[in-house]
Amino acid sequence: MATIVKELNKGSNGGYDPREVKTVHDWIELLKAEGEFREVDAKVDWDGEIGTISRYCMSAKNGGIALQFNNIKDHENTWCTKLFTNSASSYGRFNLAFGLPKDASRKELVLKMKEGYARSLSPREVSTADCKQNILKGDDIDINDMPVPKWHLWDGGRFINTFSPVITKDPDVGRYNMGIYRGMIAGKRHISNLLAPSQGWGDHFTKLSYRKEPMKVAYVYGCNPQITILAGSAHGRLVSEYDVYGGITGEPLDLVKCETSDLLVPASAEIVIEATMSMDPKDFRMEGPFAEHCGYYGGAFSPKPTTKIDCITFKDDPIYQGACESIRPGWPTEDAYITSLSSSALVWNHLEACGVPGVTDVWMNLDGPFFMIYVQIRQSYRHQAKQIASAIWGMSFANWAFKNVMVVEEDIDIRDHGQLEWALCTRVNPGMKDIHIFESHFGSVLDPSTPFEERDLVKFGSGKWARMLIDATRNWDLGGRPFWNNQPFPPVVVLSKEEEDLVNSRWEEYGLGDIKYEPTMEIDKNEDIKQRYSLNCRPTPEYLEDHGGEHAISKKRK
Repeated sequence: MATIVKELNKGSNGGYDPREVKTVHDWIELLKAEGEFREVDAKVDWDGEIGTISRYCMSAKNGGIALQFNNIKDHENTWCTKLFTNSASSYGRFNLAFGLPKDASRKELVLKMKEGYARSLSPREVSTADCKQNILKGDDIDINDMPVPKWHLWDGGRFINTFSPVITKDPDVGRYNMGIYRGMIAGKRHISNLLAPSQGWGDHFTKLSYRKEPMKVAYVYGCNPQITILAGSAHGRLVSEYDVYGGITGEPLDLVKCETSDLLVPASAEIVIEATMSMDPKDFRMEGPFAEHCGYYGGAFSPKPTTKIDCITFKDDPIYQGACESIRPGWPTEDAYITSLSSSALVWNHLEACGVPGVTDVWMNLDGPFFMIYVQIRQSYRHQAKQIASAIWGMSFANWAFKNVMVVEEDIDIRDHGQLEWALCTRVNPGMKDIHIFESHFGSVLDPSTPFEERDLVKFGSGKWARMLIDATRNWDLGGRPFWNNQPFPPVVVLSKEEEDLVNSRWEEYGLGDIKYEPTMEIDKNEDIKQRYSLNCRPTPEYLEDHGGEHAISKKRK
């Protein structure tokens, strides 16, 4: 079990040391200790029942609980009998995975990930690992022995790859890519895959197809949370997730060589499937549809790139890991938490790397299925929001995400829908181009609002989007108003510090001691924000004197 570096829930530096959580078993023990794990020993059906149980738990208050199913129909005596799911479907469990107290704020978590994702430490190869305890080849291979659920009623089959890092290597430079890509059982030794050229492994596929060479692939199941979270995070093409793992934890990731290829895979894995993907369409097998992240069934039942399994290696009594997908309000998923938090951190780093100044926060909400992202800034020049949107839409993950970008200033909390709506209603003027539509961009093939014929992955390689920027910053094109101290916007209505101090000192005297006022907006809690967006915009005494007016400044403050 992980060692405690400080008592949990005692400040932002408390929590478990992520370096001690090396395996999925370590992770489970940590979750047990925190009351975040439950085993289900009752017999359950892989066909729909497990998916429904998982959905109920993920949608429960505070992300429910992580689950391990130990008694699955048709898998009582197969070489793999256990399924672990819901492992990262709450902010609390995410905090634990990154060494923070379980109750750390979402912004603290994003900042922790932002810092970790910017660091790098190369992995190291080890000679052997427990995942080599059992080896299956040839006719001994049957992936139907793995307890893979049919997660949703109208899924096209049993999707084996929902929470498993997929490992490939760039044939030109040898850089590893680790991603989470959906894959469906297509036979005893076959997995059919949704593969897009704009993805990391899709780029490797394209390069090898030019050479007319097959692609070696490794699917990895049952990892510590950092490995799986990194696989689900949309790092750029020039970054290997193996290196980022070392940067986050401060020690190299141990890798072991596959049995049938030169791919190196995480040595701590429970199960590794080694496979070969043919470039020949005649070898493709049927895949889809699947209850996708956007909350709808996505991807037609059609032939897709397929891997033939060469070998399976696994630990004794291994744990298979999978995830129930499909995101909509009230239906978060593990993928939603990973993508929301990692995109917030990675976009923030990307904007800084592109030279965008004044970024103070970035947030992707759970409910927006990757299609919406919010950026908070201290605006320093006109149309800064356009630069931000352009930079975000140039990221590789924009093939699936960031359809809509909303930019606000630092007095708006981007995790508060009420504040975002207020900014939209009072700072956005469509007639002054505060809403920008950028047409004919590449985009997600899974977005149901795009005409079906425009998201033909085989024909176009991507979907087609019209992207939208909502610029909810104060519009400098309005020009300065002398009455507002030459600012383009009037002052936000605030309480004066003097009057608040007076009222607070007399609160008990009023007989109101049982009533507590808790400000919501940052402008009511932060004097610097109040100064910038309210007090700096008020009419100056000189202006009022010149214009013969005192109505906006109290006599007692002159």
